[in-house]
Amino acid sequence: MNERLKELRKTLKLTQKEFGEKIGVTNFTISDIEKGKLSLTERNLNLICERFNVNKEWLKNGTGGMFLPDLPVDEFSCLLSEIEESDDEFIKNFLWSYWQLDEKGKQVIKDFLKALVEGQKK
Repeated sequence: MNERLKELRKTLKLTQKEFGEKIGVTNFTISDIEKGKLSLTERNLNLICERFNVNKEWLKNGTGGMFLPDLPVDEFSCLLSEIEESDDEFIKNFLWSYWQLDEKGKQVIKDFLKALVEGQKK
């Protein structure tokens, strides 16, 4: 798996530092994994596959292609990606808080936003 990780990183044209930043680890960790000194954790394996659209079976066992087929791009998915990559902690906390509400609380927020948007149109 360590050789495939290195191959993936080089295919993506990322340094160990850049690659590590994308999954929340240091360049030293990436270096140690590529050298076989450390094993790739299940958490990091999942993050790599998610962030880079990598075929998990390829990374784990060398089976299949390196990448999964691209999914159709839709506006909502693009928006969520932008939010995830942004430094806007307010919107991230707002969205997280919204999902923690019960249905009645969610409806209050929906009604408020609808009224706010309608007010902007006038």
